[in-house]
Amino acid sequence: MSAASDEVAASSAPAWRRHILLVVKLLFMAAALWLVARHLDLPALARTLRRARPGWLLLAAALFTLSKLIASVRLNTFFRTVAIQLTERYNLRLYWLGMFYNLFLPGGIGGDGYKVYLLGREFPGRRGVIFRALLLDRLSGMVALLVLLLGLFAATDYPGWWQAGALALVPLGLGLSYGLGRWLFGEFRWVFGRTSWQALGVQGAQVLCAWALLAALGAAEGPVLPYLLVFLASSIAAVLPLTVGGLGARELTFLYGAKLFALSVPVAVSVSVLFYVITALVSLVGAGVKMGKNG
Repeated sequence: MSAASDEVAASSAPAWRRHILLVVKLLFMAAALWLVARHLDLPALARTLRRARPGWLLLAAALFTLSKLIASVRLNTFFRTVAIQLTERYNLRLYWLGMFYNLFLPGGIGGDGYKVYLLGREFPGRRGVIFRALLLDRLSGMVALLVLLLGLFAATDYPGWWQAGALALVPLGLGLSYGLGRWLFGEFRWVFGRTSWQALGVQGAQVLCAWALLAALGAAEGPVLPYLLVFLASSIAAVLPLTVGGLGARELTFLYGAKLFALSVPVAVSVSVLFYVITALVSLVGAGVKMGKNG
């Protein structure tokens, strides 16, 4: 199940169950961060972070913001397909508020759950289709992540049959996701093509964000492809509802991914830390969002 379905289910669960779920997530996050710290040279990490170049960090923040703007447009594309008519400005405010809820208010209703609640009041009787739009939005993002991951893996210097296998999985996965999408989300089939490109744009902008972070750390002169592969794998791990805001799951993936590809562990974990900081700062803008009338 996706984070969207988890949030909606959590919003209707008893308070004690939500609290237990939050405690479990916090414990998992604490354990993951402890494990990372245990295997990490913290002084080396601090030195790496201190060397970060501000100009590249600003570019990384701009690219991350661009990814969220594209994601907001993609979500509104799904909404409009099922006659949930929102202006782009209203949808963007709602999207940013959802980002804030997802990162800073994990024990409550969550960003997607809040969208279902708010839009359900504005469009009575449409909560089911609103939930399906949010769920498909999450799933399309996951498919785009996997496509980029396979595409980058095919560009590595692994043995040729590994590269051929990765390339073969791309059209196979796209065909399977399209077929399942038509079967499970038939009402959205008219926009599958457009939203697939938008999803690739979202993830592509975040990959460029990771590249800018590597440049900020002075690591872009060397081989960057393995770092980007680990970044995409960490993005998949962060989507899973295991921790609060993906914190801990992403760092753990970077730690073991760096060891797998023989990368600099301080640089890899620094990318993870900086990406989380950028995510938090951009999401914090949602705290000042006031939801007025649609229009």
